[in-house]
Amino acid sequence: MRLRRLCRNGRALIVPLDEGLRAGPVEGFENPLQLIKRIARSPADAVLLSPGLLEQAAAELGQLGVILRIECGAGGPLVSAADAVSLGADAVVTRATLGGEREHEELHRLARVIGQARRWNLPVVAETLPAGRPAALAAGIARAVRIAAEMGADVIAAPYTGEPESFRRLVASAGRPVLVAGGPLRDSSLRALLELVDQSLSAGAEGVMLSGGLRDPDSTLAALAALVHEDAGVESALAAAQQA
Repeated sequence: MRLRRLCRNGRALIVPLDEGLRAGPVEGFENPLQLIKRIARSPADAVLLSPGLLEQAAAELGQLGVILRIECGAGGPLVSAADAVSLGADAVVTRATLGGEREHEELHRLARVIGQARRWNLPVVAETLPAGRPAALAAGIARAVRIAAEMGADVIAAPYTGEPESFRRLVASAGRPVLVAGGPLRDSSLRALLELVDQSLSAGAEGVMLSGGLRDPDSTLAALAALVHEDAGVESALAAAQQA
C-alpha cells in the first residue's frame, strides 16, 4: 500500500532533497522549506528527505509521498525503520556502492536495512552505484542492480547506463521497479536531462529519482511529469516547461 503513494499510473517522479546531508546549503537548496512548498504544488509524486528535514517540513508536504534516508553511508544509521514509521515515511532509502574494496560492508548495511524495514512492512529503495573503471560502467551498474534485487530491495534506483539496450537488459534482469537516478540537475541543460529520462523510460524505467539542485523547480518538474506521467516526447515536455 505504501508504494502506491509513491507512484501514479505505475510510474514515479521523486525529488531527492537530502543533499544537505552531504554538501550543506548548495545552490538551489538554500531554503529547503520554501522549496518543499513549491514541490508540493508541482506534479511530483514524492520527495526524499533526511529525518530532520521531514520533521521540519511535515506540515508543508501536502499529498507528497515521503521516502526517508535512514543511513548516511559510512556515517552509519540516522534513524531506525521503526523511527521512519513513526515519522510517517512511506518508504526508506539506503545507498550501496558495489564492486569496490568495501563491498562486503556495503552489502551488510543493505541487508540490515532491508531486514529492519521488512519487520515494519516498509518498502526499501536501494540506490545502487558501481565502483571501478568507467569502461565497465554498464556492467557494474547491472551487477549492482541485480544484487540489490536478490537481497530484497523493493525498488532500485540506478544511474543510466548510457544507452537504451544495456539499460533495457538491466531492467529485465532486476525483476523489480527500476528508477533512473543520478545528477546533479543543475549541471545539465533541460533538454539533455529530458533526453536522458526519455531514453530511460523507453528502456523500461518506472520513474526518476534525480538528485541535485533544481534551478527552476516549476518548469523542470512540469517537463519531467510530462515524460513520466503523460508519455510525452522531449519536445512536448519542453513545451510543458515553457508553460509552467
